Amino acid sequence: MAGLGQIIHGRLAERPERIAVRFVSDSGVQTLTAGALAGMAYDAASRLKALNLPARSVVGVAHYSGPALHAAWLGCLWAAHIPAMVAPPSPRMEAAKYAVGLNVVVGGLGLAALLTDAQAAQALEGRLTSPPPFIACDDLSADAAPVEVADLDETEVAVIQHSSGTTGNQKAVALTTAQVIAHQTAYGERLGLTPEDRIVSWLPLYHDMGFVAAFLQPLIAGIELVEMSAFAWAARPAMLLEAIDAWKPTLCWMPNFAFSLLAEPRVLRALGSVDLSSVRAWVNCSEPVMATSIDRFCAALGPHGVRAEAITVSYAMAENVFAVTQSRPGAAVRLTADRARMEVEGIIAPPGAGAVVELVSNGPVLPTTQLAVRGPDGETLGEGRVGEFCLRGAHRFAGYNGRPDLTAQVVDDAGWYATGDLGFVQDGEVYVTGRKKDLIILRGRNYRAQDIEAAIGEVAGVKAGRVVAFSRPDEAAGTEKLIVVAELEPPAQAGPLALEIRKCVAQTFDTTVGDVLIAPDRWIVKSTSGKLARADNLAKYLQNRGN
Repeated sequence: MAGLGQIIHGRLAERPERIAVRFVSDSGVQTLTAGALAGMAYDAASRLKALNLPARSVVGVAHYSGPALHAAWLGCLWAAHIPAMVAPPSPRMEAAKYAVGLNVVVGGLGLAALLTDAQAAQALEGRLTSPPPFIACDDLSADAAPVEVADLDETEVAVIQHSSGTTGNQKAVALTTAQVIAHQTAYGERLGLTPEDRIVSWLPLYHDMGFVAAFLQPLIAGIELVEMSAFAWAARPAMLLEAIDAWKPTLCWMPNFAFSLLAEPRVLRALGSVDLSSVRAWVNCSEPVMATSIDRFCAALGPHGVRAEAITVSYAMAENVFAVTQSRPGAAVRLTADRARMEVEGIIAPPGAGAVVELVSNGPVLPTTQLAVRGPDGETLGEGRVGEFCLRGAHRFAGYNGRPDLTAQVVDDAGWYATGDLGFVQDGEVYVTGRKKDLIILRGRNYRAQDIEAAIGEVAGVKAGRVVAFSRPDEAAGTEKLIVVAELEPPAQAGPLALEIRKCVAQTFDTTVGDVLIAPDRWIVKSTSGKLARADNLAKYLQNRGN
């Protein structure tokens, strides 16, 4: 097998005239052919080679969305270096805070250079402790002379992607060509990927869902991508639906919150007459999947062509390249179980007289991956038993880059990676129920933080997707107390909203909230991939309460 750089180079050279990427913004659409992308990548590779870096150096790519981002990453690969996507400065984050996290990433990876653009470089100027050489990629030429594309062994580390987390504590996941191609082959077969497919995405490329599903996958498969900036999409979510109407893509990956967001009245009010029927697979991935989110999405956008059988689900992680599971076409499989037996005993049983929980399957495991469910003592659990997911296979990661100590903590001698995710298997379907570290134990009963957050998110006056729940020791009660932080959506008022949140938790979970903090807009901290940064939110809460 050729190296990843040569594989992609060959794919671009097959039909240089085809459209590789359409970059959509509110100011227009910019198209990039396969040939033009290759030319820009040649230019980036030449600029890197001029630095005379040691072979196989790790090079960061901290770029805003657009043609130069794609070409810079590819040029790094073609120059025989190891590219690592790095989040560019966010307009929602203080530059000083961003730089603190980036310093950790730069030092951890030992970056030999940073490919960036003028806007990002200006934001970073003077903020890095030991800045590597910067290479500006704003003016890459599509007519650059070809360079020799390095041919690397398939077992060598080809790329680095980061696990989800806050900027400073992401883990650098090293992947070989063999692992990336094994994943792409298996995942493409499960999706039924064809040359006629077209992907649409607003996902950032510095985490696995955007990087693999909406960047590597179209490059390797030679299919078109319709892309927009995550920042632009967040400002106007309807632009995704408009792009689908205009360019008729067939595949779209999104985290669960985006399904809820796109069904909100404010989005629908801004939406004209659009046709979304071209999408044959909407893939819900990256966070716990909520049946209510799927149902609302289908109900709201069904009149525009969204079909329930087109909603699919995937369980994925950077340490497995991306997908561990992927549901097959057809309505997603669901299961209703006794909530108490699942939470207290870890057993999936038919609903009884008490509360029930509806779970959405993430689909069967890919044939290239083995998945085991293990109990607290490492024993393998049977179907319908909740435990920790452990996996191994053809595309389990090569290890955390430069951190064999971290790798050894989660990968055993038999090659099993302990994911930290909790769930079970039933009738060949994989169900994710939470994470070990996200369990909240109140009076001997386990609660999933995600369940509490989802229920509170239904309370009128709580800003969508802006709730975090965690626990703190309650020495007086001899247990833990539940803490909730929720952002307020005007015109709601803090006092009445806190009371409604307490009522919601009592009525839904038969437990009490120890403290409710009603926070202003953008108070809650999320990771660069949009997930709740629980440790950071706890620290911020404690500081706010003077603890």
